[in-house]
Amino acid sequence: MPEKEPAVEWSWSDAPLILPLAYRPREWNAVFIAFYIAEYSGSKVYVTHVLEGEEDHGFEEKLKADIDGLAKSLSVKYEFVEVKPTSQPPGVEEVAEALVRTVREKGAQAVVMSAHREPLFRELFGRVSDHVGRTSPSRVVLVETPQEGVKVPKNPKRILVPVLKEQHPDPFIIAAALTSSASVADVEITAAKIFVLPRTVPLDAVEMALPLRREEREFSTFTSFAIKTLGRLISPKILPVREVGGDVAQYIKDEQIDVVVMFSNRETGFYSFLTKDEYELVRKSPCVVIVTVPAP
Repeated sequence: MPEKEPAVEWSWSDAPLILPLAYRPREWNAVFIAFYIAEYSGSKVYVTHVLEGEEDHGFEEKLKADIDGLAKSLSVKYEFVEVKPTSQPPGVEEVAEALVRTVREKGAQAVVMSAHREPLFRELFGRVSDHVGRTSPSRVVLVETPQEGVKVPKNPKRILVPVLKEQHPDPFIIAAALTSSASVADVEITAAKIFVLPRTVPLDAVEMALPLRREEREFSTFTSFAIKTLGRLISPKILPVREVGGDVAQYIKDEQIDVVVMFSNRETGFYSFLTKDEYELVRKSPCVVIVTVPAP
């Protein structure tokens, strides 16, 4: 019998994207990702800034000029929006509420935002991005930059989609968006199903385990539908590890991966919006990690 295609959505609509900015250099990765997704889906970008009392305009004008240049090169429509929070100076929750309110008002299909450490007084209450991730009525794309100065290449040649738990189309769609304007011929997208093995099981014996072979077949089937629908060559891989954060990060380094795109299913925790394994992967990764979170 022919394979039955999974009942999943392999595309985004042309509804708008919200791009929250505080106008800081660390946010360029989020700008880059948002506009490439917008170009791929035909969406308008609302560049949203929450007013927080005294503003530093030193970097703002330069970033706005760079945004205009990127938008023109990709033929993406955008608009700057300033949002007033309910109190001044606003706390983490007030900033997040203002952004989520904008998502609803604009009918946005996604929020694409930079995820980074907050000042110490805010860190105690979680990151703004985590609060938005928990409360947004639309999907959220967190652009995690593990070390200052790390950037997404203009034409990423090697993209990794690690599947820690649930396989979902959104990371594959974002990977396709990042390669839609690629000028290099050797772009590689690898989808890796991550298996955590107990220390009593040899890593080289993983292929002999029947349950893992069954999982491999199902994962390859899912990936084949992504290839057929998105028109991208995607190589499925089973990646056995002992410890997710360190081992996957080492694989990223060894394979010279340019950007990682993974799915997270709105987990909640005291210290982080991400799970422990997801957080460790982000923290130890040598490149930018894009975490896509579904609508509730």
